[in-house]
Amino acid sequence: MVPDMAAGGLRSLKGSAALRRWPMIASFLVGLCTAATHGTADSGKPAGSTMLNALANSSQSSFSLPSLDGPPHELGRLRGRVVLIHFFATWCEPCREEMASLRELQSRLEGRPFAIVPISVAEADGAVRRFFAGESLPFAILLDRDRAVARAWNIHTLPSTVVLDGALKPRFIAEGDVDWARPDVTEILKGLLVEVPS
Repeated sequence: MVPDMAAGGLRSLKGSAALRRWPMIASFLVGLCTAATHGTADSGKPAGSTMLNALANSSQSSFSLPSLDGPPHELGRLRGRVVLIHFFATWCEPCREEMASLRELQSRLEGRPFAIVPISVAEADGAVRRFFAGESLPFAILLDRDRAVARAWNIHTLPSTVVLDGALKPRFIAEGDVDWARPDVTEILKGLLVEVPS
């Protein structure tokens, strides 16, 4: 069961079994929030300074997730593009700030074999819908309601972004917020785009 944090409460928790799970859910949310701010302004580093770390011999399972306002999306359909899988939550302040940088990145790379896949982790649909209300988004927002994909991809920090090459192989990961206009980040993405057959 997913907690509805929109009003600061846990409205979707019902019954004694759910109440027994409350400490576990609270610990998870506090841990994610703490981890999300680690490596940003709270640790003395400027926002967006998280580095992209190379992944060696990494592979991840494909997935299909429902989108906020459309049909489900399957990762396998993005083969042949460089893909950013971006795990976030609307209550996470660094996540909120990074979303603007992702929008700008998508705009800069329009027409290239590139896709951004933002995945909301463990949030009620209504909270995500309210967060993006009235916005024209250049990408679909996917919903990992039960954290199944985040767990399968070993994501413990929000925001986290996994960068996949054209064969959908994970090549880089960032655990924390990234300024997607930074020159070092731009060079990494350009290098991956060059590898994609035209």
